[in-house]
Amino acid sequence: MKIVVVNGSMRHGSTWHCADAILQELAKLDPNRQNEVTEFFLPRDMPGFCRGCFSCFYKGEGACPDAAHVSPIVRAIEEADLVVLTSPVYGFDVSGQMKTLLDHLCFMWMSHRPNPAMFHKIGLAVSTTAGMGLGHTVKTMKNSLVYWGVKNAFSFAQPVSAMKWSDVSEKTRSKIQKKAKALALRISRAAARANRRPNPLFRSFLFSLMASMQRGNDWNPTDRAHWEARGWLAGERPF
Repeated sequence: MKIVVVNGSMRHGSTWHCADAILQELAKLDPNRQNEVTEFFLPRDMPGFCRGCFSCFYKGEGACPDAAHVSPIVRAIEEADLVVLTSPVYGFDVSGQMKTLLDHLCFMWMSHRPNPAMFHKIGLAVSTTAGMGLGHTVKTMKNSLVYWGVKNAFSFAQPVSAMKWSDVSEKTRSKIQKKAKALALRISRAAARANRRPNPLFRSFLFSLMASMQRGNDWNPTDRAHWEARGWLAGERPF
């Protein structure tokens, strides 16, 4: 399994350790030990803020001023079987670094230019907090995974009641390990039967809705051309 992890923080803190625990459990479930992991850390690997210039929407993602940083992350996501987004809770939401990446990737949403490579992938959102805000933070990342069109989207949310991983209690660490093991098994099973699972109802509904919208699209020829080139406006379906 090819795995890409995009970390919304440079710190190897509680969130990173939770994601790492899941990866280790996934490695144990791979009899051939062939899991390939590519890891990005923000803002190191994508430092630029979205300028709201709409270049990615109207001219294509290559026209983004930060394309040199965004493109390698997109390529890694395209090639992965499992896409992992991680962020600790910062002010009841994802880190600024993660949010700016998600802003840059809005061109991949179903309402613009959905990437067919996403439709058979598994997504995972991972977050921890010393206090509150887990639900909203995980939802921010999971929403992007869903609107990119992944087939399965999982989440791992864990309160740790500590500012540093070294301060996390043994009881909480034990709970994290058990949750990581159970989630890794679910992800492994989802990957094994990916081709046999029915299409998510929401994704099918959203795709049909966006196809209808694109048929009347006279405001963005770049988006419309993306849909036309794949035959989606003529009734073809990618899943």
